Amino acid sequence: MYTFFVGCDVSKATLDVAYIVEGKSVYFGQFANDHAGFIHMIDELSLVTTEPTDSWFILFENTGLYSKALLEWLISYEIPCREEGPILIAKSARMKRGKSDRLDSEVICKYLYQFRDVILPSRLPNPLIVKLKHLLSRRDFLTRQIRSVRASTNKKSMVLEPVIFEFMHDQDAQVISILKKQISDTDALIAETIKQNPQMDKNNQLIQTVIGIGPVIAAYMIAFTDNFSSFSRARKFASYCGTAPILHYQSGTNKGRYKVSKKANKKIKSLLTMGARSARVHDPEIRLYFDRKIDQGKKSSVVINNVKNKLIQRAFATVRRQSPYVKMMNYA
Repeated sequence: MYTFFVGCDVSKATLDVAYIVEGKSVYFGQFANDHAGFIHMIDELSLVTTEPTDSWFILFENTGLYSKALLEWLISYEIPCREEGPILIAKSARMKRGKSDRLDSEVICKYLYQFRDVILPSRLPNPLIVKLKHLLSRRDFLTRQIRSVRASTNKKSMVLEPVIFEFMHDQDAQVISILKKQISDTDALIAETIKQNPQMDKNNQLIQTVIGIGPVIAAYMIAFTDNFSSFSRARKFASYCGTAPILHYQSGTNKGRYKVSKKANKKIKSLLTMGARSARVHDPEIRLYFDRKIDQGKKSSVVINNVKNKLIQRAFATVRRQSPYVKMMNYA
């Protein structure tokens, strides 16, 4: 179906481009990361191939805001493309020598050509999902501000005289009160956004039947799975969250170590940690599992990570079955 393959390394200001010639990646050049640059790139690539643009396939890493304009532009002009997760490309390039935008574009191009039969084009994200991600980002910013103010207050207590400290402490308390109100308002808008889509609303309710998953974790899971459509299996999402280790090296019978990717979504991972701790307290099944593993000599951190994976598995199961989570044991 696709006959011309292009890899693109996206940075804030530029695009470094490579394409496949007789099965090998060839560096093509650098273009501006804006609409004029996109047009220039397509015009120049058209000079090296006679294939129509609807048979091209352009792949680039998801670099957040820097890659979104390119994604939207290519889709609007019906040029097949994919915004791929950096983890998957990094895994395929573990033996790469050196590091530069030029080399990265060739690695991306090789990855595309290697998996050309299974990689599917991206589609524009649901506007509600985009809105939800912005709101969650705002919520995260506000919670960080609260932690910063609290840390500042604690430091002041050791260096300031009592009168000045009390004055600043009162001011900090007012700031925290305002931030908490803003978080509450943001949470209300997050809930309202999810309810605008019936399937998002239903999935939100379903995954919250899993003990340990509350409104915040549920919102993050919906946002970063595109309402459970961008991850086919719970295991893949667990790898994305950094709770399921992946094999980083294997050669013949010599197996390497399983490690958690450094490019995992650390925010969701930290939220799942809190969810796992809550499940340990409030879910009798999880509590028995946790105590049994500790008695077997497992480290607490390892068992908590296993519980995080259980929460992910249960959430995906409720969505797959479209029915609430049902306890497997009776503890009454």
